[in-house]
Amino acid sequence: MDYLILATMGFIAAITPGPDIFYVIRQGLCKGKIPAYWAVFGILSGNIIYLLLVAIVGATLSKNLYFQLIIGFFGAIYLFKIAYLIFNDTPNLDKSCDNFKGFKIYKEALLLNLSNPKAMIFFAVVITPFMAKSILLSLASLFIGISLAFLISAFISSKIDLKESLLIAINKTASILFVGFAILLLNSAYKAFKNLFL
Repeated sequence: MDYLILATMGFIAAITPGPDIFYVIRQGLCKGKIPAYWAVFGILSGNIIYLLLVAIVGATLSKNLYFQLIIGFFGAIYLFKIAYLIFNDTPNLDKSCDNFKGFKIYKEALLLNLSNPKAMIFFAVVITPFMAKSILLSLASLFIGISLAFLISAFISSKIDLKESLLIAINKTASILFVGFAILLLNSAYKAFKNLFL
């Protein structure tokens, strides 16, 4: 069940309108499938770096009850804040195009992902409490969810003219799901608190 939660969280976080997904969609709308996939590979390369950091830090800290309490509490607050912001956000998709250069798109996508504070906080704060017994399987589940979201977005955006009303609907749905994940994080923080102090 934990692996499914991680895959679902990764998918929803990735597909929620933000700089990374907009970059992929823009490449698909402007230039087609191949440029969009170059963008996906750049973003996923950045995610691999984050996941390796989570694996190193998470393996040592994730079983510490104080760490679970603090991360669970602040992760929940972060998710409630993100849920509120994206629920009230109106996405604005930039459809301006330039020439296709594969490696340039890859590099831009990688740097965009590595400089994205949402991605950094998501991996550092939100994911760690959901790590199941096997760190490797947990990270693989998360990566599969994230990859599916970006690959599907790249494919769809290269085939249709994506409407901003669809992005608004994705925002509303994702915000509700993020509230659910925040409640799960609060529950993990409460369990850690109970084990420590009650």
